[in-house]
Amino acid sequence: MYHQNNIKIVFVKQEVYPDLYVCKNRTPLRELLFSSAGRVGPFGLFSKLDADFIIVKEDNSKECHMWEYDNSNAEVENLRQLKFKKLNELKGQEFKVPGVNICQGEFAVPVDEVNWSKYNIVISINISIPTRIVEKYPKILWCHMSGEASTMQDTAYFGYDLSLSQFTRGEYNKRKKVLEFPYTFVSADDLESIMNQTNTNEKSGVYGEVNCVLERPVNRIPQFDIVSQETGMQIKYHKQRIEDNLKEIYSSKFFLKIGGRFTRGNGAIEAISLGTPILMNPADIIHKQILPPEAWIFNSEDAIRKINYYNNNDDAYQMLLNKERELVQLFVFDYPLYGLLKAYRNKIALPVGV
Repeated sequence: MYHQNNIKIVFVKQEVYPDLYVCKNRTPLRELLFSSAGRVGPFGLFSKLDADFIIVKEDNSKECHMWEYDNSNAEVENLRQLKFKKLNELKGQEFKVPGVNICQGEFAVPVDEVNWSKYNIVISINISIPTRIVEKYPKILWCHMSGEASTMQDTAYFGYDLSLSQFTRGEYNKRKKVLEFPYTFVSADDLESIMNQTNTNEKSGVYGEVNCVLERPVNRIPQFDIVSQETGMQIKYHKQRIEDNLKEIYSSKFFLKIGGRFTRGNGAIEAISLGTPILMNPADIIHKQILPPEAWIFNSEDAIRKINYYNNNDDAYQMLLNKERELVQLFVFDYPLYGLLKAYRNKIALPVGV
């Protein structure tokens, strides 16, 4: 556990948010992670910083409805059903496989019933806590992060102190009230330590990054056929249930992306934290800071050449993973955490090092 001078953090989402954990506060780490409706998210807050997690009811204040602007009217009403339905029971989401068989509305509490005074830093997905509460606690660092990384990234809004931009590097702009803080906030081996508890780490095959194709669920990645033929390695695909998907990545020897749409890179971060090195084009990923040159590929031929090379050179394979892990630790965890704590010290006028 990272010692941060008793700074207490809480991560908050509304009952209408269709991703991340569906559980009560202080749920054991493994259960919390595997309860997610989709992605890993800021798991490092809990595994390394002992943060709390709270699902709050949708408040009536206008700022807590800002999430609606990223969705059509029909989708807004669809997502509101998460108060009493599971994600895969919503129209258009039937192919999803939530981590738990519980609707998140069962865990939701009114924002006015939370003891916010026990926290030093509050991180909210979208605007989960209304301004009237933010203003009551001027010694708390109030942070918001857009769930879709598309709105309110230029500065902090509605009385909050900081906008978390979902980028890596941890660059903190005090004047603009913006901190680069990733959606998938994990350390270099966070996820591997969780998977090690019940799984053997015998790696084989190549896991295909989910955005290589548009279909959901993923059943085939055509551009990987030649890779499998020329390397003799099985191709593995994205699973809808988070525990199954993490097991698939964890058991793979490589995490590969060729073609498909531009991606932020949350899956690549997960792979490295699981101990599976990634190979991809740096032009295909926003979080390119986590890619050393040894991981760069630009086509199927590059992928075949590098996979065959690393399969025949165990030391080089381990060096590749070590380099990627160093970069994840630095850009995905250490720098963002440093920026977050610096912003907190700035707010309450504490000197550096306190």
